[in-house]
Amino acid sequence: MRVVFVDNLLFEDAEGIRRYILQPHLGLLSLIAVLEGDGHEGLLLDPKVEVTHGQLRLEAGLYERIARRVVAMRPDAVGFTSLGCNFICTAKAAAHVKRLEPDVPILLGGPHATVLDRAILERFPQFDVVARNEAECTILPLLAALAHRAFDAVPGITFRRAGTVCQNPGQPLIADLDTLPFPAYHRYPVHELGLTSLRVDAGRGCPFQCTFCSTAAFFGRKYRLKTAARLAAELDRLHAAYGITDFALTHDLFTVNRQKVGEFCDAIAGRGYTWKCSARMDCVDDELLERMGAAGCRSIYYGIEAGSARMQKISRKHLDLGLFDPILDVTGRVGMSATVSFITGYPEETEPDQEATLDLIGHCFHRRTPTLNVQLHLLTPEPGTELLNQYAGRIRYDGHVSDFNFPALEPDDDETIEAHPEVFVNHHYFPSLLARRRHVFVTTTYQVLYALGFPLLRYVLRRFDGRLSGLVDSMYRWAEGAGEFACDQAMVERYFAARFGSTSHLTGLVRYMMQAAELRRRAMNETAAETAPVPGGRYRLSPRSGVLRRAPDCPRILDFLVNSDGRSPQAALLRSRYDFLLHLARPGTEAIRNFVLTDASASLLEYFRRPRTWPDAGGFERETGYPAPPSVFLEALVARGVLEATSADATES
Repeated sequence: MRVVFVDNLLFEDAEGIRRYILQPHLGLLSLIAVLEGDGHEGLLLDPKVEVTHGQLRLEAGLYERIARRVVAMRPDAVGFTSLGCNFICTAKAAAHVKRLEPDVPILLGGPHATVLDRAILERFPQFDVVARNEAECTILPLLAALAHRAFDAVPGITFRRAGTVCQNPGQPLIADLDTLPFPAYHRYPVHELGLTSLRVDAGRGCPFQCTFCSTAAFFGRKYRLKTAARLAAELDRLHAAYGITDFALTHDLFTVNRQKVGEFCDAIAGRGYTWKCSARMDCVDDELLERMGAAGCRSIYYGIEAGSARMQKISRKHLDLGLFDPILDVTGRVGMSATVSFITGYPEETEPDQEATLDLIGHCFHRRTPTLNVQLHLLTPEPGTELLNQYAGRIRYDGHVSDFNFPALEPDDDETIEAHPEVFVNHHYFPSLLARRRHVFVTTTYQVLYALGFPLLRYVLRRFDGRLSGLVDSMYRWAEGAGEFACDQAMVERYFAARFGSTSHLTGLVRYMMQAAELRRRAMNETAAETAPVPGGRYRLSPRSGVLRRAPDCPRILDFLVNSDGRSPQAALLRSRYDFLLHLARPGTEAIRNFVLTDASASLLEYFRRPRTWPDAGGFERETGYPAPPSVFLEALVARGVLEATSADATES
């Protein structure tokens, strides 16, 4: 039997940049390996790959195009996995598959379907069977039962019988993860994508009881980790097959059992591998971190969730915030980068609670940890959590798309989501003591502010007693008074101009960093452009180029702030003003090159902010007062990626 598995279409949105994380879905690779061991054929379709390569676009019709790609693979059965944040995509793509191939059974699995199995089957007839929890022990008997729809003996599934939804008992969980076959990485285009790092399933299960987290609802509360020998064997196999030496060990709480972690460190010592993992700060210590660093751990993710001791208790995270600085100190000292993640939007959260979280984030900007990433997320209702059980009847919908939720692409997406709150819970929000508008403003604006970088943020926060909550509150009050709730780069620039003056060096620095962030955002979405101009063609400023007028000497000031240890730049440096060309040399890089422009050259580049025909019969000279440069000069700018040749129907970038 040929089974086509369809991965999630997910993106991460940071600093306004949608980044598709191209990594195989480990659960689906595990299922394919089980099928192949029994003589079946398992195929994997990852829509993220096709969106990244421009073969699919985030627009109306996406769901049907995904379905047609599935059908073209001639499946005997189709298996979808889904998270709540993108279930609209899964439901609609599956509906198109069912319309195109009514007799092909459609299976659904994953965390969202496990908890909401009955509700999904009652409302979405395109799905035939839900396989709950871990499906490696379920998939083979389920496939055997498909021919005659004889599902009664298959544990842990939910299905329809004569129009009635039936739920077989069982919560399939794999006690010994070493018994699983090696995941079928060969079904993912590792070589074709040029991947230099791969995710590896290290373990499953969470023994903690955070009220907002759904991990235990799917993987159970029993902490399970593959043995050191098995993990080392997986890394060795991936290294032999793909030359990979860097790995991400997927387990929310890799370090709960320090003995097993120590055994893993011993097993891979000397192999030259690097790796990253996730942990609680109270499940590591100096000795363990040193041992992990020596064994190649180069990055660790810590879920902090709240900077308020009160919210730590209410959310049952129960993390001692006194560990924050000491653990980050050791993490940096042993050569690891760190990511710390926070959440706001809890129903019980007060303004002082939110301020405590923001100020702990702001404290991070003042740390000298070599590499520290700081995330702030808006709380999302998750099925199977205590919070949702408590507030299920009170959640609301306003259409806001957070940094992980999938956007509405078709006219009826919002209507479908709002009509089924029990299924699309992740797109809804909890009622809370603080205004919803404030939560949205704080989290959305933070994404924009983060693009300013730690040195500039430290410098800005001097005006607010070093407190991020002071800056955010000032911005929020200004936005309320001005009716400014777009929460985008332009809004942030307008705030700084209103607060500090449009000619202030601080406003100029913010404009510079916003421009740099915009170039990176555009470069991430850049499509292949023509590489050479054609006579009588059209040209425009490259998406990787930007012009900034009358700005302070931002590169020198920022360099000073990086190395100043709190000192202020000299007044003479702050007074100078220049016209700059900012240029991102290559897509996929972060480095911005800066060029000081004359007024004539700045005018030329600004002229090409929108597509222009060249030669232009004197239009440039009439508009700018400067003589038109020869075409060879434009050709040189195209060759350097500053301008690009474009088609006659191109629109302004």
